[in-house]
Amino acid sequence: MPVDFFISGCKSTTTKDQFGLCDDPPPANNPAYIDEDSSEKWIAEVKNAGEILVNFHAIDNCIEILRPDGSMESRCDCMLHFNNSLIFAELKDRGYRGWIAKGSKQISNIIRIFKENYNVNEYDKIEAYICNKQRPLARTGTNTTVQKFRDETGITLKLDRNIKLE
Repeated sequence: MPVDFFISGCKSTTTKDQFGLCDDPPPANNPAYIDEDSSEKWIAEVKNAGEILVNFHAIDNCIEILRPDGSMESRCDCMLHFNNSLIFAELKDRGYRGWIAKGSKQISNIIRIFKENYNVNEYDKIEAYICNKQRPLARTGTNTTVQKFRDETGITLKLDRNIKLE
């Protein structure tokens, strides 16, 4: 059965020049969401200087994606869709080890599923971000993970909580 990443029940929109991507801490089972006012809640900060229309699509806890055995697929938190571009994002608020490896697997898996359901050649740009509020600019020891992600998906993985729409 095809997976619809663009269902209206998981979508919200904004044209704000700056907004945040939020995800409630575990054990909450709510989908990720955008917030335009309370920057202290933001896990990722999105700069939208052109104030273009951005479609936010919650994925985890919103879109049901099942494995053949009936269990739930690993999913990243959300996707931004604007102009003819996509950004997949995993939102973390953790200080402990392992968040980069786990996040890269979640995004890699969802990109694989997206590619199975959509022609990615129709998009001008596809990006992937792991955003960690506690580790805004993870740099050391990530080259292997980033290269593995690029080899698997053809997309560069960015480890940054600041997303600039261009």
